[in-house]
Amino acid sequence: MFARLDRYADFLKTRYRSDFLKSGEYSLAEVTPELRERIESGQFHRIVFSGMGCSAIVSDVIGTFLNASGAGVEVLVFNDYDFPYLVPRSVVDDEGTLFVVSSYSGHSEEPVRVFHQLADRYHRTLLLTSGGRLAELGRRAGVSVARWELSEPDREYPLFHVGQYFAILLDMFPRLGLVKDDHRAEVAALAGHLATDFTPALEELARATALSSRDANIIMLASPKWYTSLLKLAKMHFNEMAMAPATRNFFHEFCHSEVATLSDPDRRHSVLLFRDSDDDAYTRQKMDNLVRLLTRDIPQNRNVTVTEFALDQPTFMRKYFTALEFVQHTALHLGRLYDTRSRDLISEAAGNPWYHTTSILAESAMAKTSG
Repeated sequence: MFARLDRYADFLKTRYRSDFLKSGEYSLAEVTPELRERIESGQFHRIVFSGMGCSAIVSDVIGTFLNASGAGVEVLVFNDYDFPYLVPRSVVDDEGTLFVVSSYSGHSEEPVRVFHQLADRYHRTLLLTSGGRLAELGRRAGVSVARWELSEPDREYPLFHVGQYFAILLDMFPRLGLVKDDHRAEVAALAGHLATDFTPALEELARATALSSRDANIIMLASPKWYTSLLKLAKMHFNEMAMAPATRNFFHEFCHSEVATLSDPDRRHSVLLFRDSDDDAYTRQKMDNLVRLLTRDIPQNRNVTVTEFALDQPTFMRKYFTALEFVQHTALHLGRLYDTRSRDLISEAAGNPWYHTTSILAESAMAKTSG
């Protein structure tokens, strides 16, 4: 295998944009006729996603996009299995709620536990996975399964493929009848738009942001639309790829509390402010004020840097995936500055050996031998 950051760089160079054109790499062959009929008849007005890590983040992105585009379907996401404390009982019991249990590997324990807790709701449950234990449980119970069938997956770092996951779901959902609007042409055009939207100036900004973020706490701020969708995934890229500390917060909440930690910090802080051209006038004015406060030429700001990213592209998709490209380049540059060796903490802490380097290498060696 390539080193982590070499694979990351290769993905950004050759795959990030082109993956939007691979929206057909999935299968609906195991979706039951009964569930298809319920969907096509318009029974479901709400989708509740359950998943962990990247299997959940694409749900947040899809949910935010559908909300922004007025698709008419409500989307909720919870990242745990103890859903009685995370989802209102009225939502859980509503026959108009479709549960989508998502696990790319099919081996994460939390989605499996959700599956078992939904035993009396299997008639309105869809499993979204590439296989593994979750798919097998679904097969035995006669529960509908939609399968990811990515042709070039990076098994250790599925966060690479959120763009393709997004494209697939916006192909899958209209085919199933969950949403009426067809956005497939817009998705297919993304690769071309990003070639112009992600300018050399933004690439240079990513390099400069990495330099200013070295040995610093990264604090990402944005309005609610971007907090759940963009900043959640950005944090994963900084944590997993650069192995750098990063936090995220709602912009207004930060100004009412956490900003106090920047009064006169001994440790360096790198503030990344994502500014949407559609933010209301009050938010724009308040962001201007915060930038003034933290960039004034005073001793207390000596360990604080502020980077502003303008979400000024004309559509949600172009804003989101241009910003994500900026985040990925920043994380790559920062990762090279740190050069931290991975010790598989994610797979070990999550208790999912499917993602562990030793498992991947062992299965690769076995495949070569049998081949």
